[in-house]
Amino acid sequence: MQAMFDRLQRWSWLRGLLMILIGAWILIEPHQVYRSFLWIVAAVLVVAAIPKLIDGFSAKKRSGTYSTSLFTGIVYLLVALLLPAIVMPLMSMGPFIIGIVLIVYGINKIMSARHQQQYVNVAPWPTIVYGVALIVIGAIMVINPFRTVMMVFSLFGGLLVVMGILQLFGSKQK
Repeated sequence: MQAMFDRLQRWSWLRGLLMILIGAWILIEPHQVYRSFLWIVAAVLVVAAIPKLIDGFSAKKRSGTYSTSLFTGIVYLLVALLLPAIVMPLMSMGPFIIGIVLIVYGINKIMSARHQQQYVNVAPWPTIVYGVALIVIGAIMVINPFRTVMMVFSLFGGLLVVMGILQLFGSKQK
């Protein structure tokens, strides 16, 4: 077990460098990374479909009936072909739904601030400002959901860069 930990620590500088490089790529070109990842997944599905299709057709030659491998290969090919068209709307639905929830929550916060105004010692302004901020953020997410996804993806890239830098400093100390 100790040998495994020693090996992990020995290569931590390489992991840190990879984190920095991938994070910087995501920060600089999030759309390109997204498209590249999408096409890599589609290519993997096509490559996975080929042996299934070969197995399915060879089963037809041997036994006269198609096996489930042929069906699986066809499904892999269909998913690979439909993946670019399906993923974009699915990714945009998440921020859209979260945006609607934030708008409703922001309106609720403003209404509760108005309700709390009847108490003498409670200032409604911080809650109203918070509610308005939630409404604005929710509206941005509803109006432009895919850009919101790319922004979060860019934040992830920045986090990877920071983690990589910390990994490099941590590996130099050990």
